[in-house]
Amino acid sequence: MNTSRRAQLLMDAIACAIDCDFQTASNLMGDILRNSNGQQMYGVCCGLADAARHTLLRLYGHQGPEMQWALAPESPDDAPLHPAHAFSLRFITAFANDDKETCKALYLAATNATADDYAHSVIALLGDVARLARRALLELAEGGEMPAAHPH
Repeated sequence: MNTSRRAQLLMDAIACAIDCDFQTASNLMGDILRNSNGQQMYGVCCGLADAARHTLLRLYGHQGPEMQWALAPESPDDAPLHPAHAFSLRFITAFANDDKETCKALYLAATNATADDYAHSVIALLGDVARLARRALLELAEGGEMPAAHPH
């Protein structure tokens, strides 16, 4: 799979996940996973985290130099955080804070898990990006603002 095909499938997967078409989004991510090596998948994870970073910037603006992004799980306080979801939130946070070393360490840890756990981590990342985008769309609509058109 070439880079442009991978990028197109990733954009399609994000769009499907935002539209709550989870089966198609999962199938597209499965295709990407099956046809990508570790370095390419690291790029996919960074692409997903970059989409989340852009959403955070759209919602909350740029952080000052002394500020750091932090994402908290949206679950009851007593519910344990699933490892795939923990990976996702930590990866997005590290990427948004331009902490490339932590991104690499988190990705390496994910690749050292079982194949199923690794795939769950990537899917969780897609799901969290979509969830953040849906929240942004709702908040922008409530504020009477239309989201910017997606560049083609």
